[in-house]
Amino acid sequence: MPGKVLMARSKVVATEHPLASLAGLRSFEKRGNAFDAAAAASLALAVTQPHLGGLGGDYFGLFYSARDRKVFCLNSSGWSPSSQTAEGMRAGGHRASPTYGPGSVVIPGYVKGIYEMHRRFGRLEFSEDAEEAIELAEDGFPIGNSLLRSLSVASGSLSAAAKKAYFGTGGRALRAGDILRQKTLAASLRGIASDGPDAFYGGTPAEGVREEMAKGGIEVDEKDLSSYEPEWCEPLKIDYNGTRVFEVPPNSMGATTLLMLRLLAEEKVGARRLKPNSAERIRVTVAAAKVAYEARDAQLGDPRFIDGGFDLERFLREGSAGVRGQRRLESGDTTYFAVADDEGNLLSCIQSLFHGLGSRVYVEKGGFFLNNRGSSFALRGKGPNLLEPRKRPLHTLSSLILSRDGEPFVATGASGGDWRPQQHALFTTNIVDYSMDIAQAIDYPRFIWDGGNSLIVEEGYSGLEGLKMRKTLVKYPGPTGVAQGVQRLAESVEGVCDLRGEGLPAGS
Repeated sequence: MPGKVLMARSKVVATEHPLASLAGLRSFEKRGNAFDAAAAASLALAVTQPHLGGLGGDYFGLFYSARDRKVFCLNSSGWSPSSQTAEGMRAGGHRASPTYGPGSVVIPGYVKGIYEMHRRFGRLEFSEDAEEAIELAEDGFPIGNSLLRSLSVASGSLSAAAKKAYFGTGGRALRAGDILRQKTLAASLRGIASDGPDAFYGGTPAEGVREEMAKGGIEVDEKDLSSYEPEWCEPLKIDYNGTRVFEVPPNSMGATTLLMLRLLAEEKVGARRLKPNSAERIRVTVAAAKVAYEARDAQLGDPRFIDGGFDLERFLREGSAGVRGQRRLESGDTTYFAVADDEGNLLSCIQSLFHGLGSRVYVEKGGFFLNNRGSSFALRGKGPNLLEPRKRPLHTLSSLILSRDGEPFVATGASGGDWRPQQHALFTTNIVDYSMDIAQAIDYPRFIWDGGNSLIVEEGYSGLEGLKMRKTLVKYPGPTGVAQGVQRLAESVEGVCDLRGEGLPAGS
């Protein structure tokens, strides 16, 4: 089955929604650079994919700046309210962090993150990059199946205000192709475009956040919002079979991917030994995943709360000696996008609410849903992910950049929650070991270790009867996450959107 590929001369945007890719392209047409296109595409995704990411969520990015000849990393994930403690949650009757509701919410990092990326690297005015998103929210866009599915699944737990905003008022529910208008969200976006993040963290949307959280007994201090800042940090990197691999550091779980790759390098995975669709490739990859995820759970969290911070080499060294874990891994709803421009900039970006519609807490005064990232905190024990005030949870979000001879040439990533390190390891080995281009690497059939002794495998693999694991075989392309990617070629750029999603690339 052919992929969704665009070969462009010099500029390309690959997102999970065609109108978001088009918004990025229009920033290019205004003479913006890749960072402008990323801001425009990201804000448009917050409108067209409000179940996957938005103003109430988080944002991470790896950015190769051609001007600086350096890969930068931005962590704009939120922290827990200052009133929240593990003891307090347990006293409130919680044995574990709630999956949904106000108790699952962390302070949204998205708005300051996207604004900070643009402030540092963008060329246009931020208000120019926000124009397409505001228009999509105000005038509406045809609703797609992905959003409709999330609304249907969550309909029983949504507030009256959320149902009014997202369900039809003419006697029937919305159907694919109906126009969804989000007037309140448009007003929030206008405020941010005009006055910057203060319009969100100190304005009417912030007031709405505090009110919705209070309904669940969670106090959010004004300073929890107004003092929130994203963090510029050094990306993690290792060399894998001649290619430098960049990942996002903790509180992201990007290091899990790098530990998998370090273990796979020892196994000499690749065309010289293992066929890409062989059961043996699955076996050694799953073995690496079990070790890497055990190390993740034991060692990764917000480095500000870990004595001595985080040391990648120690993690790779000590993690590879870990005990193999037996745990359930869960997928998640997220949206990833990649951008390249004619200046040589290459961006790998991801934003999320975590689960579909996040916490399912709808901020009526802002027109958006809040995340449920706080559901990842532990309420017992002494691990790095124990809930504490102003702490960031262990995060599934990460993104990937590959570089050769000092020149980044691939940006890629995917939705997938706990699965993401495995997806990134698959994409990397597809490209490095099996000489696939980005389209082939994304489109190639996938397998996912689902925790314990369980495996999900798309059609296309052989010898599976020899694997002593529970196997769920799914048709290709199956529900194994939605990826996007961009690759620099000798004289052009290639943008790819996954067959498994609804996106299309745009470029020129």
